[in-house]
Amino acid sequence: MRNTVLALVIVAMATPAYAQFAPNMMGENPHPKTDVEIKKEQEREAGYRSGVSKIPDAKAKSDPWASVRGTTPAPGQNQSRTNAK
Repeated sequence: MRNTVLALVIVAMATPAYAQFAPNMMGENPHPKTDVEIKKEQEREAGYRSGVSKIPDAKAKSDPWASVRGTTPAPGQNQSRTNAK
C-alpha cells in the first residue's frame, strides 16, 4: 500500500513537468502559406497600418482641475513644493 501511494505521488508530481515538454502546436506552422493567405495577410496588415495612421496624435496633457485650483499656494504649504513636479 505504501509503495502504491508513493508511486501515485511521484506520477502526480511528474505530470506537470511532462506537460512542459509537449510540442507547441500553436507556435509552429505545419504547412506553408498559400498565395491567397499571403495576400489576405498583406491586405489585413495594410488596413491596420492605414487605420493606425488615422489616429490623431495625443494633445498636450490638460489639467482638468486648473480652473478649480488657485495659482497661490495654500497657507502652510511651501512655495518650493508647489513648483516642483
